[in-house]
Amino acid sequence: MPKTAGIPKSLLADVNKVKSRLATLEKNHTSLAKTKLAAIEKAQASLAKELKDSMRGLNEALRKQQENIDSRIAQLGKMKPAKKEKRKPSEYNLFLKDKMSQGMSMVDAVKAWKEREGGSSSSSMREPGQSWQSPTQQY
Repeated sequence: MPKTAGIPKSLLADVNKVKSRLATLEKNHTSLAKTKLAAIEKAQASLAKELKDSMRGLNEALRKQQENIDSRIAQLGKMKPAKKEKRKPSEYNLFLKDKMSQGMSMVDAVKAWKEREGGSSSSSMREPGQSWQSPTQQY
């Protein structure tokens, strides 16, 4: 220890108090840092566990969904395809087919249809020069 002859005792006591207080603060600071670090590590471990559990749950859900999709695909593979219903041919088409099977030409069959209908032409059977004109309306 240094000489104490010229230093007042009250000042030495104050210095010793400050040294003691400084040592206490350093000790508290170290323990506080360790406590905070431990709390942070605990929270980190908790979050890591929660993330791991969440990932496990998501993987399980995805696996079940994939199994469901696979079973649906298997079921669809076993099903017979539904037959499409054929459209019924129109009376006009049946008439033309019948006349043509009797040996009549397409043009003659169409003329026969027009005569059968009383000479009225449908919108699809207009004269070639009239295709750009709109049909006249009768009231």
